[in-house]
Amino acid sequence: MTRSDSPLTGEPAWTAFMNRDRAADGRMVVGVLTTGIYCRPSCPAPRPKRENVRLFRTTAEARAAGLRACLRCRPDAVAPDADAVARAIALIDTSETV
Repeated sequence: MTRSDSPLTGEPAWTAFMNRDRAADGRMVVGVLTTGIYCRPSCPAPRPKRENVRLFRTTAEARAAGLRACLRCRPDAVAPDADAVARAIALIDTSETV
């Protein structure tokens, strides 16, 4: 599938999900049809059966499919790493130059 709004398919996306690959966070979200939620690929929740999973490019696509955000990994929130980097940049910007 080449459309940007289509669910992801294929082994690389599934492998990233199964390995809890943090590099895949922000590039896709995982919808679990049996629970009605979507998660980051790195979510620590137990892995569902493959036939119950749909992979999406964005959280908006997952919501449009009728899923809600996971309360554990909070896929709609800014990633903790991104938040930490933003705070560090703000500290550097406000500090005095030597």
